[in-house]
Amino acid sequence: MKKIFSIICLLVLASSLIPVQTQARLVPCGCEDATQPTGICVCTLCHFFIMFDRIIDFILIDIIPVVAVLMIVIGGVMFLAAAGNPETIGKAKKIITATILGLVIIFSAWLIVNTFLMFIGVEEWTGLRGGWYTIDCPVDCECPIE
Repeated sequence: MKKIFSIICLLVLASSLIPVQTQARLVPCGCEDATQPTGICVCTLCHFFIMFDRIIDFILIDIIPVVAVLMIVIGGVMFLAAAGNPETIGKAKKIITATILGLVIIFSAWLIVNTFLMFIGVEEWTGLRGGWYTIDCPVDCECPIE
């Protein structure tokens, strides 16, 4: 199990090193910018919320599906390579079951929070017309992607 965890960590690290053109930096402030008079984008509390939103989006959209597919594939390969060994078959089933259960827990938690906040009408009394999960605050400048 330690080997599988090590392989997953290495693959996640390797996939995070691949540059993605559509992904912006996590912190949208503190860089040199010619559009600002001072040349430096000043960080505000709004930038902190944008950074937090980008981290959550990165984990939920970029990392979790890749790791889940990888774990299901590892469980499937273990299941096929078990050759009738009940202990290995049990480990493979446990990996696949835990992965699917983890995905269900993660995404149903988001669904429950979303349904609850829509039910109490958070959009009407907070002014969040795009949804509670979007951050709509003014950002003076954005760091260019290198």
